[in-house]
Amino acid sequence: MSTPPEAIIEEIQSLYRSDSLPWIVGYSGGKDSTASLQLIWKAVAALPAEQRTKDIHVISTDTLVENPVIAAWVESSLKRMRAEAESQDLPIHPHRLTPSLEHRFWVNLIGKGYPAPRNRFRWCTDRLKISASTKFIQELSEANNEAILVLGQRRGESQARDKVIDHYSGSTRDRLSRNRDPKLSRVWVYLPIETWTSDDVWMYVLTDENPWGVDNQELFSIYKGATPDAECPVVVDKSTPSCGDSRFGCYVCTMVSQDKSMQAMIQNDDQKSWMQPILDFRNTYLSIQDWDVRDFKRMNGRVKLMGKGDTAELIHGPYLQEYRAKLLEELLRTQRAVLDAKVPGHDQIELISIDELDAIRRIWVEEKGEIEDLLPKIYERVFQEPYPGRAMEPHPLEPEDLALLKEVSAELDPEAGEQLYQLTRGLLAVQFQAMQTQKRSQHLDRLEEVLKANAFRTEREALEFAKSNRVDGQEEPNTGEELELIPLAAVEAEEV
Repeated sequence: MSTPPEAIIEEIQSLYRSDSLPWIVGYSGGKDSTASLQLIWKAVAALPAEQRTKDIHVISTDTLVENPVIAAWVESSLKRMRAEAESQDLPIHPHRLTPSLEHRFWVNLIGKGYPAPRNRFRWCTDRLKISASTKFIQELSEANNEAILVLGQRRGESQARDKVIDHYSGSTRDRLSRNRDPKLSRVWVYLPIETWTSDDVWMYVLTDENPWGVDNQELFSIYKGATPDAECPVVVDKSTPSCGDSRFGCYVCTMVSQDKSMQAMIQNDDQKSWMQPILDFRNTYLSIQDWDVRDFKRMNGRVKLMGKGDTAELIHGPYLQEYRAKLLEELLRTQRAVLDAKVPGHDQIELISIDELDAIRRIWVEEKGEIEDLLPKIYERVFQEPYPGRAMEPHPLEPEDLALLKEVSAELDPEAGEQLYQLTRGLLAVQFQAMQTQKRSQHLDRLEEVLKANAFRTEREALEFAKSNRVDGQEEPNTGEELELIPLAAVEAEEV
């Protein structure tokens, strides 16, 4: 049976006054987190001023690849919360959290070449959502010995979410449960609307005035006309369901074949047609059908087999340079198309930031040794203006020199000219870096890394080597930071 709002408000007031622990409220901008925060806001606002002593931190994690309509709604809501909390003299502090630069989606996909996320290689959740929220919660709980995390999760939404809620049960404190994540062992979890149905939530947010001044009818209109009713939750650990099965999440998500919510928004509202280029980019370039645009080697040059006997194949690794460059150019063209649409409220939308472009450029040139330095040229080709990012030390080789090197490599080894070119280019890149920094201590190690990363002329040779050196039944140990890159064939078999 659903708990009445009045009873939940009384419960919130009792819990709030029972100790000095700060509260952290997960806010995604969806209906469930809105209802939870609305109940908390009203409960605390109804207390005498002298009892409103505990801080309530509202956290919203922006992955920077969210559906732009949802991202704008959340950002606007946080601004209103900030102003209204100050006006109403409430200890409510909204925070917009973002992933660190090295964890951002485009830095990893286009910069490092990580393939689009898939069931067996879901590298995005931890980097984009968990890391930022966990860091905030961890620091606050450690500074205060403990903290209470409030989530808008409900039973009956799905079997997966019910299992998550079960993990929060069995508390020694009434209505509070210990977080199952060891990193958040000092955090208690509170689920105020655990017993509510979706109808209960909508009834409450549409009939009870929003206390920070937004119009919940606008939220309802965002939901209207879309597919299964489930918001993207605030993710604080890996037990929380991914956004892949939810209505609103990252538009780049490849856990699902289509972004049905964005598609519905465009079809049902002419004023949202400006998102069509974003949807087109997502549908055309973000796919797990990417076997042919990935290197046959892993990031460190190692090769690994999947399968047995004659049917064994190499596990392909990161995206090839040519495809990463194409992804970047098409993403920038999409960004320009959105900017050229001059949509009120979205005229400054940024699909990828200059900071991210600088990070990608550094990875390409310094880590991957791609001294062609393609990024500024791509930017200038799309926007018809000089690249505005940070300057880098120029390399002594001109484009004509690199073109000649590629031509000679093809003549020397017609079958594997590209691999020979990459090897030579990589060795030159390491040499140039050593000359610029005047640090020779790791110079030989870097040269060795390049030689190992380019040890095979062709994929056929790499496959034969892997088969001849394979020990059946023996798993290759993980190397820590290197991620497992699972081939398409294995993903399809698992899903079937």
